[in-house]
Amino acid sequence: MTLGEKISALRSKHNMSQGDLAEKINVSRQSVSKWETDASVPELDKLVQLSELFNITLDELVKGDATVEIKEEPAPIVTQKGIGTRKLTGLILLCFGLLVILFFTILGSFPGGLLFGSPFLVCSIICLVCKKHTGLWCAWAIFLMVNLYLRFATGITWRLTLWTFNYEPSMNYMRLAFAWIELLCFVAMVTVTVMRFQKKELVLSKRNKILFVAGWILFALLFIPLSPDPLSGLAQIQYMFWDWMKVGLFTALFITTLRLIRTRKKE
Repeated sequence: MTLGEKISALRSKHNMSQGDLAEKINVSRQSVSKWETDASVPELDKLVQLSELFNITLDELVKGDATVEIKEEPAPIVTQKGIGTRKLTGLILLCFGLLVILFFTILGSFPGGLLFGSPFLVCSIICLVCKKHTGLWCAWAIFLMVNLYLRFATGITWRLTLWTFNYEPSMNYMRLAFAWIELLCFVAMVTVTVMRFQKKELVLSKRNKILFVAGWILFALLFIPLSPDPLSGLAQIQYMFWDWMKVGLFTALFITTLRLIRTRKKE
């Protein structure tokens, strides 16, 4: 039995598709297909991951001896599990958000309750719905809500940093400081997001090529102003949503570019 045949047999034994196996060890489905047809050989680190995934030794996996038996995984023991940490956190945040709204409502300020309670409510929904990267999505949600408040309540945006060298004491340096903090937080959020998602490989199919090119075209179009008056209320709303769309698109496109580069290097 060749190495490719053994990988195929082990994958079938564990009820995995080629796509499932590729996702578990962070490679493309095409790479798994090449391994199973003996068109290529997995790298050492991937062999180690395969041996751990299939619960066999590296020696048993690599040897071409057909007499090596494939170990079956023991039947999973079904245990009664309580509520998970993620869901428990979501319920706690939900209760706390509702208490904040109730407290401000009793004081006669329901809008204030929504203002201060909404971050807890939004993060609770994220904890209850998202199974992966919950903390990252909560951080993005809080960042966008703070950005929304600063923009419409105080007029502070990251764009103030462009006036750093022309700023005067009469313009309030605290506003400039908050603008720089917002910009640095944005850079940190994008960096963390890229680090979380850029490791997976991505196959550049025809559909992905179209989406990739269309994404960069849309990103370029977002720099075209729609309102002739930059100080109008419509312009401010446009700038807010345009900025958010730019953030989302740039992050997604940058991650996709890194994943494509990683895939090309593997091949």
